[in-house]
Amino acid sequence: MYSKSQKYYDDIYAAAGKDYPAEARILHRLIRKHKKSAGHRLLDVACGTGIHASLLSGQYQVQGLDLDPQMLAVARRNFPNIRFHQGDMTNFERKDRFDVIVCLFSAIAYVKTRTRLQKTIKNMARHLAPGGVLLVEPWFSPAQWHPGRVYSIQIDKPDVKIVRMSLSLQRGSLSIIQFEYLIGTPKGIERDAEILELGLFTQKEYLDAFRLAGLKVVHDPKGVDGRGLYIGTKSLDQA
Repeated sequence: MYSKSQKYYDDIYAAAGKDYPAEARILHRLIRKHKKSAGHRLLDVACGTGIHASLLSGQYQVQGLDLDPQMLAVARRNFPNIRFHQGDMTNFERKDRFDVIVCLFSAIAYVKTRTRLQKTIKNMARHLAPGGVLLVEPWFSPAQWHPGRVYSIQIDKPDVKIVRMSLSLQRGSLSIIQFEYLIGTPKGIERDAEILELGLFTQKEYLDAFRLAGLKVVHDPKGVDGRGLYIGTKSLDQA
């Protein structure tokens, strides 16, 4: 999904104003409100570079899972005390059952299709302990996505300068983001590019996926970062 940007990923989103500690505090409050199980095992699905996992590790027994081996390399280097696994959110298999599963930063949209959305939510629900809670941060809905918009972010550090420009596009039910990077270091200036494709799902499609997975679901319109949050709870009598 990403090319050379993994090692600059956290700097880029820090420049964009992402507040991981505030998000972790909100998550902890919502987990305490909705979780019915007694345990504290947490799986961060699509954990990226592991910052959320690290911040939540003070309250939970945390593991992380991500598809991208280079993202996992960053996470393992930065947080060696946390267990990180490589796997696809749609079909990963773990023997553990978790009291909490989170899938944040709109990573769920990488499944792209409604069928894969339902399969992914079902798979995560299957890994929940009875009474456990699943929290999924959605991507934009079709009505919220506006093709043709251009954005830029600049990172200005003593030893690295980065300009990232993005263009939003759309093809059917897929949102497409075209990124171009200029990366300057003492070794020289590099140019890089990547294209991300994310599924545009309606609120009904998210709610249906949770219900089909056997979870009681509520939608928090604000969530942790203004994008909303779907919160699904597994009943205590479900295996």
